[in-house]
Amino acid sequence: MGYYHSTYFAYGVHIPTDSSAWEEEERITEVLKPLKDRCPDVRTLSAGDYDRNMLFLVTESTEIDLGDYGRTSSATAEQHAAWDAQLAAAVEALGYGDRRLEAAGWLCVPDLS
Repeated sequence: MGYYHSTYFAYGVHIPTDSSAWEEEERITEVLKPLKDRCPDVRTLSAGDYDRNMLFLVTESTEIDLGDYGRTSSATAEQHAAWDAQLAAAVEALGYGDRRLEAAGWLCVPDLS
């Protein structure tokens, strides 16, 4: 058995979970299906420390392999505003609106699988 290291650059928000990231990710996928017209760019990212993955709602993400480098998107202010609106709509629809989530932004998430 080996380990696979990677890193993700993503625009989104961290979603703290009480259950496993995988279980919550399945629920999110089902809830977001009917919202594709309002949140077309929103999807999940599950990554972190081996079997203790963290969960994120993201709009754009790029995987960067160990030993490589990457750049964040050159998205415009208008694109960031659209992403923020989509993420906010998804957060509300998923029932996370009452949580004190950090504002959406560019994230760097190391992953060990």
